Amino acid sequence: MQVVVIGGGIVGTSTALTLAEHGADVTVLERGTIAGEASGLNAGVIGGGGWGDRPDANVALKMGSRERYVDLAERGYDFGLDLSGTLTMIRTPAEWNWARASVDADRLAGHCFELLDADDLMALEPAADPALLGAIFDPMAARAEPVASTEAFATEAVTVGATVRTGCAVTDLRPTAGGGWELDLEIDRSVQSIGADAVVIAAGPWCARLGSLVDVDIPIVPVRGQMWATARQPPMFRHAIAGAESFCAWSSETPTDGAPPNLTHRGDARTTRHLYGCQRPNGEIIFGGDRVLADDRAVDDAGIAVNHAHATEVFPDLGALQPTRTWAGLMPFSVDGRPLIGPIPGHEGLFLAGGLASGGFGRGPMTGRLVAELVLGHEPNVDMTPIDTAGRVSPRRV
Repeated sequence: MQVVVIGGGIVGTSTALTLAEHGADVTVLERGTIAGEASGLNAGVIGGGGWGDRPDANVALKMGSRERYVDLAERGYDFGLDLSGTLTMIRTPAEWNWARASVDADRLAGHCFELLDADDLMALEPAADPALLGAIFDPMAARAEPVASTEAFATEAVTVGATVRTGCAVTDLRPTAGGGWELDLEIDRSVQSIGADAVVIAAGPWCARLGSLVDVDIPIVPVRGQMWATARQPPMFRHAIAGAESFCAWSSETPTDGAPPNLTHRGDARTTRHLYGCQRPNGEIIFGGDRVLADDRAVDDAGIAVNHAHATEVFPDLGALQPTRTWAGLMPFSVDGRPLIGPIPGHEGLFLAGGLASGGFGRGPMTGRLVAELVLGHEPNVDMTPIDTAGRVSPRRV
């Protein structure tokens, strides 16, 4: 079976690895470089929480991805896998009330989140602001170096038989008369064609553009995220960090503007602040958070300043450390907030793996496994209903 995977991010490379392990003839097509987009631009946070008593699709994506990262590390790859967990910092009474209700509900479902008071938090992270009320601790969460992780999946896929081609932009995609697919590629200003029995679209925020080639509306839109980094520092904090402010705000949000949920801005107006980051193994401290509906990668300096101030409220010592570099990337948000994984209706042999929003790095490896199982004709051991493409991907409106 010949399969083409469009996209060399964490989803595409993990898809290729699973397919190659099952004997498929797989080629990954990446228009730029491996991990050149969102998969290589994030803080590398991998969600946890444990499988719980009745794992749903989102739990399966998070915990299944964590297991795939651990498996890859056990195969001998060094990509900075750190299993120390994450802390979601709580600053206000409203955030505390949200956190307590959230942790109580999760623990009833068998998950392993813990609500820490201020003393317990300071014991774990002495550099945190003592005025913080506490934190949610996720002992099963992890982090890794994004570029190195994605490259490790790609390298292992090649090791077991896949082909990875970079600098290949897909310019056309069409079904063939005898079944299967033909793709046109632009390579060094020349056009080449490649055939396949099946195609997986795993192109992040560009999934919708590829869908348009076959007159399909894929409800995935680009959302700009941005980050900043300090110069290398001595160890300041141990865990991956998030702020509770945005999660508290989003828990009662009902978007009415047709845009995806969980953004920091509605139109030009900021509605909340979002914070996440870590201290990398090389000593750099990186944070980010803004989620703006946009299709450009222009860094918003005002947003960087807001995020830096937010981080300083969590770790006061950051106030003396100014960003030495900033960057932005585009994330694939589905309009309804749920991933899209499965066959594209009406197009035999065409599959979609996307819409993972800001959680692509943490949920991408299991997404790759699930879509690969579908390509191979296997039935995933996950209830795919909430994340299936059925009823959500439709013929393009003219």
